[in-house]
Amino acid sequence: MTAPAYVAPGTVLGARYEIAEEIGRGGYSIVYRARDRALGTDVALKLLVPPPASAQLARERLRREVQAVRGLAHPNIVGVHDFLEDGAWSFVVMDLVRGPDLGVRLRDRGPLPPAEAARIGAEIADALALAHRSGILHRDVKPQNILLDPGGRARLTDFGAARLDGQATMTQTGALVGTLVYLAPEVMAGGRADARADVYALGMTLYLALTGELPHRASPHLPPDAEADGHRPRAARGDTPEWLDATVARATRAEPARRFPSAGSLAEALRGTTGIAVEPATRAATLDFCLVCGSTAAGGLSRCPDCDGIPAGSTDTLVFVDRAGAGQKASDALASMAAAVPHPADVAAAARGARALVRTAGGTAELVLARFRERGIPVRAVRRGQAWSAVPATLYGLAGSIGLVGMYAGFTRSVSLWTSTPIVVGALLVAAHRVVQRPLFTTKLRQGLLAPAVDRKATDTIGRLPPGPARSLLIDLVRLAGGAPAPQELSELLDRACDAARDLQRLDDALTLLERRRQAAGGAPGPWMDSVSALERNRDRLMQQLLDTVALIGRLQAEAVPVQQELETAKQELERRMEAMKEVEQLVGGER
Repeated sequence: MTAPAYVAPGTVLGARYEIAEEIGRGGYSIVYRARDRALGTDVALKLLVPPPASAQLARERLRREVQAVRGLAHPNIVGVHDFLEDGAWSFVVMDLVRGPDLGVRLRDRGPLPPAEAARIGAEIADALALAHRSGILHRDVKPQNILLDPGGRARLTDFGAARLDGQATMTQTGALVGTLVYLAPEVMAGGRADARADVYALGMTLYLALTGELPHRASPHLPPDAEADGHRPRAARGDTPEWLDATVARATRAEPARRFPSAGSLAEALRGTTGIAVEPATRAATLDFCLVCGSTAAGGLSRCPDCDGIPAGSTDTLVFVDRAGAGQKASDALASMAAAVPHPADVAAAARGARALVRTAGGTAELVLARFRERGIPVRAVRRGQAWSAVPATLYGLAGSIGLVGMYAGFTRSVSLWTSTPIVVGALLVAAHRVVQRPLFTTKLRQGLLAPAVDRKATDTIGRLPPGPARSLLIDLVRLAGGAPAPQELSELLDRACDAARDLQRLDDALTLLERRRQAAGGAPGPWMDSVSALERNRDRLMQQLLDTVALIGRLQAEAVPVQQELETAKQELERRMEAMKEVEQLVGGER
């Protein structure tokens, strides 16, 4: 017989907690204010009411989440004290926050002042940062899960709720739509969440807090449209400060790699203690794709991880923009590709076909031409000995005019001009040839940026990793290193990051294996659940260490200042992964 989905006031659960009143509802839960008879204090009691078919699984999930989360102690996290069962009921005992959730606050009083929204966002980001460092993702950041105490302090609740309720469920509180609309695009696409999904959800929450509405949606039952450059609240609310507008936009970008790499960096931005919307450049004056196979994993390395790249030996062919097909669209594409080239005049000259784009070997010239054409840039190949054809005709005309004037002056006035004029004209044309042949892009990293051994290790590691988070994070790290100062410590950090990326892939593979085991068992609770919980926490903790490393190298690149202590700490954190991997080996070995 199924128990009713409510508990009457006065009911005592666990021989200790006396129900006083209902104070909220979620997808699979009801929250009550209850009296703790043992301590004489009020608590929040979250009663689990899942569908009967999934009740046992839901209880096991929630119990394991509570065991992990109750170790978090932070002023902006609602404390979780215990998970108890009383007959048919399963419930969680939590701190009671005597104030509304952010959703109710927005419904009753409208959008927040920008300063208050930024403060609340920073407090919640601090809470997430602590959880993420412990390998715990929230997965369901939204206004309804942000409680406001009477003093205005924001406190985050319901960790692990998305695992319980299901990532695609809908909840309703007043007129504000819940879970689905805050999901990051990569989660909607079926990817595994990481800390950047929580960053996205908090960014969407701040957008709502500032404007009172969500960004454009094709349907009320769908999340907002993903935007490559993020959602800007200033478009809906003109008095939003530019720095806050840019911060929210960066947090809500469609690509995880273009968001804040960690909740901690978002908190700093919301407090204005770092370059808020200033993100580090992701390339130096090098191409960020392989000229042979087109792989974007090649940026920042001396050779492509996915192919052999340009063969060693003579690079006797120059690639120029084809003047006959060049237009504004091609110029814009080249300008975007060359965003980090320091002198705009060099880019303009290349766009006119007056300067080489790259130098390559004749045997790969056709492949190189195809890579640029794929990006909308019409190009042609010219042998180095024939580069004179790229010198603008106006320059030849100028040289001819100088020669004629000089020869005439030498004939009529000074014999010295007769002999020196050809030398001047020749020097002018030689200089022009050299400028034309000097390529806009180099396909290799600056000399000495990474130790050769680390460069080889990163190339080999990226080449062996399949598409996924581990590979993309390592690519981001190497690419960021291309624009950062390069002390020896940075090479050591990247060396350890390569090992961490391989371990992260092993964890993802292990979780996939256990998921198959779960499906084979029909989803029933069993020993696999303990293994999955432990593996997920280890995986999320390691992912956070890599994301923190991305944030650190980004700071080094953007601020150009040494952060020696932080570098050493990051290396030590990555080194500690070895202890966690021993536990992983035991867990996976027991499941095989």
